[in-house]
Amino acid sequence: MKHILGMAKSHLDLRGAKGPKLELDYLRLVYAVREMRKQGHSAQGYLVVMTDEILNRVRQWEYKYRGKECVEVLSVPLPSRARRTLENEKARNLAGMVAGSTGGKAGVRSNADTGRNTGETALTEIILRLEPSVQRVRDENRFPLGIRWDFYGVVG
Repeated sequence: MKHILGMAKSHLDLRGAKGPKLELDYLRLVYAVREMRKQGHSAQGYLVVMTDEILNRVRQWEYKYRGKECVEVLSVPLPSRARRTLENEKARNLAGMVAGSTGGKAGVRSNADTGRNTGETALTEIILRLEPSVQRVRDENRFPLGIRWDFYGVVG
């Protein structure tokens, strides 16, 4: 049986805590794949990012952590309309977080559905194209290492 693990990140830049969080997610994928392989399982990780600039940063981590053989990293170019929609969502989220942290009401401003859906849809499409016989597992109790993967599936 082969395990397929995937994460998608909808960041458009790596300012603030986004860089370290993405690096941690990359390391989670590398670690999980290595552990599964060490236990005799076949495993492959996939990470989808939204910009070539972010892809270039992850490429540095691939070298630093020797993770290239464990995780395939792909950049999904966004059409300009989808990018603007995502940029607007990110701006609303920031405004909502600022309002919430200063005692105001965040309301619907802090909502990341567009980014999550954009990234996870792209991730799923890529995995289904590269791993056509994968069967998606949605029961989070079966997810390796108890991590909430954006995609988890098995082949065979």
